[in-house]
Amino acid sequence: AAIKEQSPMQDQGTIDKVISFLNDCSELLLFGVLTILDIPFLCMYIIGPLMAPGNFPYHLEGRHDGVVTKEDILHVLEAFRSSHRKSFTVNIDIIICLVKAFELAFAVEGKPNTFLFPSHLPTKKL
Repeated sequence: AAIKEQSPMQDQGTIDKVISFLNDCSELLLFGVLTILDIPFLCMYIIGPLMAPGNFPYHLEGRHDGVVTKEDILHVLEAFRSSHRKSFTVNIDIIICLVKAFELAFAVEGKPNTFLFPSHLPTKKL
């Protein structure tokens, strides 16, 4: 009888445990069917420019009511990417899904490709 050696990584249960462990250690981020392997990249090149206040060189330039368009989002990410000479493709639809899933932005009902970023709402100064 032949003995078949099985790699421990061939077992789906083991793979799921490893992925769960890496997720718990913040080495990767599981988000539905999307897996993010480079969390610092996500924070610096995607979330950072979208959440940055107006005094940062690259920030969303939507209206003062926190509402921005898909084009506004794409513009700030492309400008930030170009200024840092990074070669990555901005897939705007995936980025919008991410910021909505993280609840950093919400779709504005009745206005396609328009989003509310609560962090960009005006604040009252006392």
